[in-house]
Amino acid sequence: MARRPRRSFARGPQPLADAVWKLVKTIVPDHMIRLVHVRAAWERMGMPWLRGRAYPLAVVRDEVIVVVEDSQYHHELMYSRDDLLHKLQQLAPEARLTGLRFRLGAVPPPGPRNPAQPAKAPGPPPMTAEPSEATSRALSSVADPELRQAIAGARVMLGRS
Repeated sequence: MARRPRRSFARGPQPLADAVWKLVKTIVPDHMIRLVHVRAAWERMGMPWLRGRAYPLAVVRDEVIVVVEDSQYHHELMYSRDDLLHKLQQLAPEARLTGLRFRLGAVPPPGPRNPAQPAKAPGPPPMTAEPSEATSRALSSVADPELRQAIAGARVMLGRS
């Protein structure tokens, strides 16, 4: 029985992503991988009016077949075919697209969107227990003693929270 040659690890470590993609490509057909890239680019194109009205159905050879819900959108997309193709080619170069075809049909319902999390309003900066020198000077420049006392009290309360 012949001995199996030993593996050479002289190449060094390989990125995990490369190994995963190599495995995925042995299982998933090329046209499906390209379709996933096209669909991801379709969502990133920045055309909210297309959401739920047109959707990439398949990649056949080097063309994307887009299913459109009605003839009005079909007609509109026909006029902007070159622009759409150019955007898809920019956003998904790994899909290797050369053409777009549109077909009337049922568009799958759009998936839930991940709404952007609203940015939290920054709170007031933390205050020290003792006012700064600039605050003390500004407070001493207030002529009305009652107003000065109210401002000082508010400053003390803000310093506690």
